Amino acid sequence: MTPPALAAAIIAHFADRISGHALDPARGLGAFHDQLPMHLDRFWCELEDGRDFLEWDTQVDWIITNPPWSKIRAFTQHAMTVADHIVWLVPIVNITTKARLRDLRDHGFGIAELVLTETPSDWPQSGFQLVAAYLKRGHEGDWRISRLEAEAQD
Repeated sequence: MTPPALAAAIIAHFADRISGHALDPARGLGAFHDQLPMHLDRFWCELEDGRDFLEWDTQVDWIITNPPWSKIRAFTQHAMTVADHIVWLVPIVNITTKARLRDLRDHGFGIAELVLTETPSDWPQSGFQLVAAYLKRGHEGDWRISRLEAEAQD
């Protein structure tokens, strides 16, 4: 599960851009959903609670979560059909394979920003960089690379 401080730091990083309807498609214990700004229309899915994101069909403006990494391709493909802005907390390798980049291009999306984060100390340490990957419909430019401050993630 995502540490609430890490979710809060990621939300804060994007807060000036997030507006409208926001969905956390893998709520878990609510680290992202519960900290989304109150001015948003907030929605959630959680398979264990009977709300399967892959069956969600309502349009939203933003999707933000730590998705199940084993389902990242299916989650991304589906997210691109219901939102214009997606932020995934994932190892960088999970979003930058040739197939995943092709999926983005084929759906009219691009990687707008990769926010480098520290891997929580109690998570498995894979050696791959953890990022908050911002996927944006219509983005065709360069990838912005930024970094969350370590103290904001604790």
